[in-house]
Amino acid sequence: MKVFGACLCGVVLLALAAAAGTESAATKAPRFLVAIAGTQHVDWTLEQVSPRPCTFKGHGEQSETFRTSRAVKVIAPTAGPAGTREFRALVRGSWKRTVPLGGAEHRSYSVVQAPSPECRGIPTEFRTSCSGTNPLLSGAGVVLMRVRRQIALHVPVDTPWIQRRPATCDIRLFDLRNFYEAAVFGTHVYRPVTGGTFENRRAKTLRSSISVRYCIDPAESSDVDLVLKTSCGPGRQSGLVLSGQLDAAWTITLRRSR
Repeated sequence: MKVFGACLCGVVLLALAAAAGTESAATKAPRFLVAIAGTQHVDWTLEQVSPRPCTFKGHGEQSETFRTSRAVKVIAPTAGPAGTREFRALVRGSWKRTVPLGGAEHRSYSVVQAPSPECRGIPTEFRTSCSGTNPLLSGAGVVLMRVRRQIALHVPVDTPWIQRRPATCDIRLFDLRNFYEAAVFGTHVYRPVTGGTFENRRAKTLRSSISVRYCIDPAESSDVDLVLKTSCGPGRQSGLVLSGQLDAAWTITLRRSR
């Protein structure tokens, strides 16, 4: 029994020491107040040139703006490959993985060339022009990620930004999350920080900017699917052909904190 008690005490002491080490490491981890702002714009054209009774063309635009309402305290992950690459964000008194953002989305759709009444191949949603503005959902946000001196943004798949079925202009092609899992938004595009390093406490302010551009591939996209690539070729010669472009830009400012 004495031996068991001694072993048990040893295990407890080791656990306490490990916990103290973890707490000490977390305490020493670089902390910052982060401010994030971004924009995203999608411009697309849906067109059918044949067969002639269903000649049709529609044009959609979607613009989004988003930012932190105030600076959010974050803990930077370690520089090496071990462990998580994600920052932790202090949100309403708890450490979370997502930095909350607010903003709005504006969408507009116009029928450039209406199909003839006898055409049945054009879905109803593309036959009427519409527009509307929607606020981002209350849970919208991004995960900030680090690899050495570079950072990136990531939108978790369980973090919706926009109402899936808005009251106005409910067109599936405006819902990017259905077709591109992480909603673009600079996803996994790592860019270096300027102003110093995370561990150098003399570097008071670090900054990074992310800019991406994708084309909507007309060879693979359709009225129900949107395929984004860095370069695109010509589209199909029949059926509904979707083409266009997506641009996103972010700025991230990290001010050192205690």
